[in-house]
Amino acid sequence: MKYKAVLFDFDGTFADTGEGIFESVQYAVKALGFEPLDSATLRRFIGPPIFDSFRRELPINDEQADFAVAKYREAYANGGILQFRIYDGNLELLRELKENGIRIGIASAKPQKFIIRIVAHLGLEDYFDYISAPADDKADQSKVTLITKAVEALKVDKPEVLMVGDRHFDINGANGAGVDSVGVTFGYGSEEELREAGATYIAHNIAQVRDVILR
Repeated sequence: MKYKAVLFDFDGTFADTGEGIFESVQYAVKALGFEPLDSATLRRFIGPPIFDSFRRELPINDEQADFAVAKYREAYANGGILQFRIYDGNLELLRELKENGIRIGIASAKPQKFIIRIVAHLGLEDYFDYISAPADDKADQSKVTLITKAVEALKVDKPEVLMVGDRHFDINGANGAGVDSVGVTFGYGSEEELREAGATYIAHNIAQVRDVILR
């Protein structure tokens, strides 16, 4: 097998976390005094750092964005974090990768404390060898940095690492870190977005992701 380590983005790739994220965003938007956002705008919140999304999508300054992030985290920690579903086939894929001796990591802009809480809630601690995620909202959230940290921690050569993600942030991060990538179309990014970003492979379902790794 070509790949000895696989890194997963979390939101929109390993799990559909949209419901909890969207409700938490709307809670923050209301706290700011704005009208609820439409569904197309909400979808753009999945992928980039949450601070950047508030600044991009609302006419607010940095101080207001910090307030929005705090309100978002409040709602997310108090319920939104567990409003998700794992995409069909991902649990089976984890088990098969483990059985084949492939190292598994997460590279996500979601704060590390949330990833750790979700992984523990699912009882999957033994499946993930490394979680690369920012310690807080002020930490470096660049996907290049997160992927590079994971590669170094897993002690695998870059040509033997595959990043799996659903947005151009993931693909750009993989390209910047010097690893291959597979863009998945079942998340929150389009196939056009993933191809334009330069994904090494495109997968429309988990079975196709598996074929890329275990062929």
